Amino acid sequence: MSHGIDESQSTNQTEFGRVQKLLKRMDETLEDGEVPMQILNDEAVHQLELERIFGQTWVYVGHESEVPEPGDYRQRTIGEDPFIFVRDEDGEFRVLFNSCRHRGANVCRAEKGNTSHFRCPYHGWTYKNTGDLVGVPQKAAGFDHLDAEERGLHEAPHVEEYNGLVFACVAPEVEPLEEFLGGATWFLDMYFDLIDMEVIGDPHRWEVENDWKTPTENFYGDNYHIPMGHKSAIDAGVGSDTATGEKESNLYGIADCDGHGFSFYQIESEEDSYWGHPPEVVETFNHDALTDEQHEVARKSGVTLGTIFPNLSFIFLGGRDDPEKDSVGTFLLRKWEPRGAGKMEVVNWILAPKDASEEYKERVYEVGMSNFSPSGNFEVDDVGIWYGIDDAAGSVFARQNDDVNTLFTMGRGENPAATVYEDWVGPGTAYLEGGMTDENQLDFYRTWHETMTTDGGM
Repeated sequence: MSHGIDESQSTNQTEFGRVQKLLKRMDETLEDGEVPMQILNDEAVHQLELERIFGQTWVYVGHESEVPEPGDYRQRTIGEDPFIFVRDEDGEFRVLFNSCRHRGANVCRAEKGNTSHFRCPYHGWTYKNTGDLVGVPQKAAGFDHLDAEERGLHEAPHVEEYNGLVFACVAPEVEPLEEFLGGATWFLDMYFDLIDMEVIGDPHRWEVENDWKTPTENFYGDNYHIPMGHKSAIDAGVGSDTATGEKESNLYGIADCDGHGFSFYQIESEEDSYWGHPPEVVETFNHDALTDEQHEVARKSGVTLGTIFPNLSFIFLGGRDDPEKDSVGTFLLRKWEPRGAGKMEVVNWILAPKDASEEYKERVYEVGMSNFSPSGNFEVDDVGIWYGIDDAAGSVFARQNDDVNTLFTMGRGENPAATVYEDWVGPGTAYLEGGMTDENQLDFYRTWHETMTTDGGM
């Protein structure tokens, strides 16, 4: 047995050393705008990500509207770890580790619900929705020595909310959430301060044979793929007015935003855009909540997308599911959950303005379902393309050849189409013709690399 343990430890040390060499090589490849492909399907890389990224940084767990009442809960994961996202009896958000302190069984089996207590199905230990242990069967006979106050459910030590978005961090120490978000708060305010949003229905979830980093960097600003990757949907007349060519727009890619990335399609017109929301919905917005600069960007926005590091993406657009119908403002949050090397689970939330009519909310949900659900018009385009990347990334050939890299050098030539827009009013560096630069996506891998090479996270 000891020989097996020694062999296992030796293997782990060898794999760790190999990943360290790979990360060291990235110091040079990132400068050249290249990323080693094998990081997209490597078990040792995946395990280190769970520790250094998902175990050290703020991770999105849910929206406040998903747990509106005391006792409401949802099952969620941070990395691959199981947690319960719950609003306790005092109305506070908690992120409880879904593991009984007795033998470790899940104390919550349902995906969602409302309860004042969680009872372990194994031996009946019972916990309040605060995590406090309040019931142990036959305690006097078998556990009279037990201090219940010391045996409550473990929970994420840091839980903070920003504009209705609830994040958690499992590390003992971490910077405040707002500091972590940095310049991204300027953009989040433009959505969640301007509009009181709520989640419509349950989030959709599906598994994909692809690494979580591919869609994450895609939502940092890969607008280059749209004419090719989504041609069929655009030709069918679904999607945004900017995609179908009904309205001309300027595309801005926002890089250098404290590790997060964004893109804006700005419709230069006197007519209000507000992501396709009709005037009667726009009237419900909190227009005084924004600065003049934020409000002008929001007013012109046809489509915006972006990612909050590490794995929370969003897209906000005036979309449609039928070319004969009017577009509606559709907001989606996406979380790319790691599920092993080269595998992920997609979690997709559809949101709508809380003060809009029920009829309008239903229409938003229909458009979101038709375009961005597991069988959505745009979703199947992306997933169909991404399939196979993990096969190449996990190949012996990719591991044995140092030049099997993905390329992020668009816009680095002598006469690039994408140029820095000096009059940008928000944080970050804005590139006009943002679909012709890779600086957004490269920012993701720089942040990923920095986090992976820092023992304490970011």
